[in-house]
Amino acid sequence: MPTIRPQSLPLRALRAPSTSRSQSQFSRQIKLTPSVSPVASIPSKAQSHQFLRNHTTSSVSQDEVSHFSSLASSWWDPMGPSRILHLMNPLRHEFIASCLAESSPSTDTQASTSTSTATATATASPPANLHYLDIGCGGGIFAESLARTIPLDPSNPAPTPTRAASMTAIDPTTDLIQIAKKHARLDPTVDSHLRSGKFRYLNTTLEDVLASESESNPGSTSTSTSTSSSTSSSSVTHPQFDIVTLFEVIEHIDPKTTTYQSFLEKCLSAVKPGGWLIGSTISRTFPSFLLNQVIAEAPWPIGVVPRGTHEWSKFVNPPELHGWAQEGLMRLADGGVTRAGSGALDGMLWKCVGAVYVPGFGWKMVPGSEDWGNYFWAVRRGV
Repeated sequence: MPTIRPQSLPLRALRAPSTSRSQSQFSRQIKLTPSVSPVASIPSKAQSHQFLRNHTTSSVSQDEVSHFSSLASSWWDPMGPSRILHLMNPLRHEFIASCLAESSPSTDTQASTSTSTATATATASPPANLHYLDIGCGGGIFAESLARTIPLDPSNPAPTPTRAASMTAIDPTTDLIQIAKKHARLDPTVDSHLRSGKFRYLNTTLEDVLASESESNPGSTSTSTSTSSSTSSSSVTHPQFDIVTLFEVIEHIDPKTTTYQSFLEKCLSAVKPGGWLIGSTISRTFPSFLLNQVIAEAPWPIGVVPRGTHEWSKFVNPPELHGWAQEGLMRLADGGVTRAGSGALDGMLWKCVGAVYVPGFGWKMVPGSEDWGNYFWAVRRGV
């Protein structure tokens, strides 16, 4: 599929704030009480721990939590073990912008009621009115960069390609959430969003976010049981977002407690009708084994990520991901999988493009390379 080249996001919005303190000094620093979200009711940190004790089915791998906890102190070192993630970050914004250029949650809703309104919206600068959920945010490399694009003055927002109005970022690793919060406070703009509640970090899991409303209302269901968009919206009781991001996460879930299809279905249930689930992962191929496990995890100076970061058997091929997304949307619509005559896939869009790391030049989108290495993918949920 050809990739759309949206306007570039200003580099200042993607960079961490400058500081005279060394990275090691920052590592030794490190609290924020989550504010009320402008988009949804999600458990506070204390509440999330209660959910963790009560919720037995989780996609979180404790081995992965331990591994990434060990990287917490160096997470924001642009030349450290997370260097590849820092370099990939601009491409994440670019891919999100390409999805919104193809189909925007807000403009699509308007188009369903009035063609003239949709035409007028397309010609005007789109507003910054989209609410984001970042699953598996880690130390906040992407979440913080997106929060930096949220307008300080909602009445006079400067248009940005990702059109963010709020960001909720979640991760089960306590050390990484603490690092993320502390680093976010170094930037006055981001700190302002933290204090206003437009930007939140929560030490919790996706399962607990989805359970936050449904468990408090036992008689309700957590997902829709109707293909009608109007019925769907009214029957959902858990928080939903315009954009849900899943960058470098699906290959780290625990296959002993969940399946990829089940996890993807949960992610899709957090997406509003007309919204996008956007992520990145790695194909399970022989070239990816050589590049991402043998070479990338080799000792310095060859390797670029710590040993144990990847497990080749957990990598996911694009056709698998596409199929799970289709099945997930059908299950969300009727509780089962109806291959013939189902309207659950009406309006669904699928995007996929490969990404290649070129030493000295960084990450580049390369259409066609998704079948043998890193790639970005996106699923648009029908209105």
